[in-house]
Amino acid sequence: MVMEVKPYREITPEGKYILNLHEGQTKAWESTARFVVMCAGTQGGKTCFEPDWLRREINTCGPGDYLVITATFPLLELKLLPEFRFVFETAFKLGDYSDSKKIIQFHHVVKGNDKAKVIDPTRIIFGSATHPEGVESATAKAAVMDEAGQKQFLLGTWEAVQRRLSLSQGRCLFGTTLYNAGWFINDIYEPAARGEGLRVSTV
Repeated sequence: MVMEVKPYREITPEGKYILNLHEGQTKAWESTARFVVMCAGTQGGKTCFEPDWLRREINTCGPGDYLVITATFPLLELKLLPEFRFVFETAFKLGDYSDSKKIIQFHHVVKGNDKAKVIDPTRIIFGSATHPEGVESATAKAAVMDEAGQKQFLLGTWEAVQRRLSLSQGRCLFGTTLYNAGWFINDIYEPAARGEGLRVSTV
């Protein structure tokens, strides 16, 4: 007998937005740690989970800047960006993506006129981990680090993200496949597994 697996995300005909989280996603969703690490192999449900996690952080923390950093811009275009655009542009109509600026700028739609929009100060800023200096201008309230375990994801970028989150003590979600070595394994994953270092929840 083949078990039917529900899709990760469903929108009912009535417009209800439903997340069918698997066990690992549920642990990450329920974690109250400041730094949450979600490790899984290919098709483990990391990338699709990230925009929903960040949307909840935005609802909790309010207007401001939020960071989404991926290993390289080609990775952003391949999977990560379409997931974020679906959640924030299509499903909830919270903002519009600018390819030239690499941001999703939030807006409010004027009631009775779906073409009239008022700019909201909230922005989701997308960055490449190969360019740490591109992160330095924001004061962020939360961040997503996509594929932080890849060798292209520089330690300097993680250090820059920490500085951007320091004022608000913002939370950070790591979603990555486990690779063999590098700063993520040495500085984040292994110390967390031993109960040392940053207050990290690993999934």
